Amino acid sequence: MALNCAATPEALLEDLLLGPAPEDTGTPWIKPGLFELVAGGTIVLEEVSLLPQAVQAMLAKAIDHPPLRQPSGRLVHTWIIGTCNTDVDEAVRRGYFGRALFRRLAAVRIKMPPLRDRGKDVLLLANWLLPRICAQEHRALMTLAPEVGPQLRRYGWPGNVRELSHKLTRAVLLATDSVISVEDLDLPPERPSRISEEELEARIRDLEGAP
Repeated sequence: MALNCAATPEALLEDLLLGPAPEDTGTPWIKPGLFELVAGGTIVLEEVSLLPQAVQAMLAKAIDHPPLRQPSGRLVHTWIIGTCNTDVDEAVRRGYFGRALFRRLAAVRIKMPPLRDRGKDVLLLANWLLPRICAQEHRALMTLAPEVGPQLRRYGWPGNVRELSHKLTRAVLLATDSVISVEDLDLPPERPSRISEEELEARIRDLEGAP
């Protein structure tokens, strides 16, 4: 189960994660929080570094001392994965992301390189996303034209996989053929490299064999 920490109101975060306290509900029945709902599973905390400081402290304490138990009396064990699209070390250094929670979540760190640095992965991801987008939009299965691959690799993808998904969705909705072309993807044109006049003259001399 995933929870977007940036998009969830601060007043709801603690109740969503741990469930409201009995005195807040007015009844002996307590609505379970995410930790209990996914017991034995995994919670993905998206943009975890944007959690309010008070919620970070609560979560760090809950990780150290799991407050929930199953009816059998056994502790609830839940995997927690935190994601962050900014420099997490810089967030810790500046105090946005508390060291207490960071130390508990950073037992295993996985750095995901941006899409522009992943070479052929962009085409693999596009071919994986495309049939799913076609099904989601209730369109017949589409394929990518051969010339699309090099263009996908040359583009910088500042929005990473989310931007790739949006481009493919647009192409699926607007394409008039079952084969998606470069034009359907609406990728910005390549910018020609600029060189100085001195470098241009030097290249010409090299080609002419001049000393």
